[in-house]
Amino acid sequence: MRAIVLPLVLALSTFGSSAHALCSYKGELYARTTVRQEFQDSQWVVRAKVLTATEHFIEGEEPWTEYQLEVRHAYKGSPPGRLRYFTLRNSGGFYLDRGREHDLGGEYFLFLNPTIRSPEVPAAASGTVSVNYSCGVSGPWNSVTTASRADLVRLSR
Repeated sequence: MRAIVLPLVLALSTFGSSAHALCSYKGELYARTTVRQEFQDSQWVVRAKVLTATEHFIEGEEPWTEYQLEVRHAYKGSPPGRLRYFTLRNSGGFYLDRGREHDLGGEYFLFLNPTIRSPEVPAAASGTVSVNYSCGVSGPWNSVTTASRADLVRLSR
């Protein structure tokens, strides 16, 4: 019995305390997604520029960052020209950073949805957006492949 319980406890402990601390896409851990899949799942698909970043460290809460974004181009939906972007600072977060510094002025390809309310998300994050899937195809604009750009053009028609 002990041989069964110990591996189970260890496996469950790797999931962390936060629902955001994992990369899970529709129940599959570390799924490899496509532009088409995430396009369908997202309210907004944008190319956005990072304007500001503010770190939040509040005792008793997970650290988080709020970025102010300027929408350069919307491929799906009609987002406002400026967005407040939220991410927890944990293993499941999606940061708009370059190394250890915020990537102010950097441009990103983002699949966005309104931030979901949960016990881990602070009330101050109300009205923000977050990426659809932290381990998905969102990323720096300069790393978007030619094939992904072609998919975007087809999907946004």
